[in-house]
Amino acid sequence: MKLLLPKPLRLACWSFLLATVFSSQAALAADEPEPKPLPPLPATTGNWYLSVSPYMHHWYPKPEHRHVWLLGIERYDADNSVMGFAYFQNSYGDPTVYAYPWGRAYPNFLGVEKLTAKWSAGLLYGYVGEWKDKVPFNHNGFSPGVIPALSWKLGNGYEAQVALPSFNLMFQLQIPLRAGER
Repeated sequence: MKLLLPKPLRLACWSFLLATVFSSQAALAADEPEPKPLPPLPATTGNWYLSVSPYMHHWYPKPEHRHVWLLGIERYDADNSVMGFAYFQNSYGDPTVYAYPWGRAYPNFLGVEKLTAKWSAGLLYGYVGEWKDKVPFNHNGFSPGVIPALSWKLGNGYEAQVALPSFNLMFQLQIPLRAGER
């Protein structure tokens, strides 16, 4: 089964990402004070984010590579632990899932207030058939996954993120689903 994100939805994702980046830059340039953030949620509920990725850059593109997109949900807790679930079309055009119950965020990475480093670890499913050898330790389509990422706070809880799956660059937008910032 092949699942492609329709072109209008891809364009909407790109438009939203660009509008968010440019609107936050315009607000900074105008020296307007940022609105007061909402109080953080209690630690027991965590902060939820929708992850959207309209594009992944392959360092070594191959003719069999296809357009990659991702939709996911992540939860950040007060102790900076991260967990989530992502559904995406992999580089070979197959639907794939990544469930990651383990992860950690490191806010103010390298002393930069808006920069956060992050890693997640979990289980992938979707590299099957002729592509089963494209991920290590694959057994019947299941394989372990570890993904490092860097994110930049844009304001109002939004973040632009670059993840490094398989040492490629996946560009993502983190959209807050609940009030509060981590």
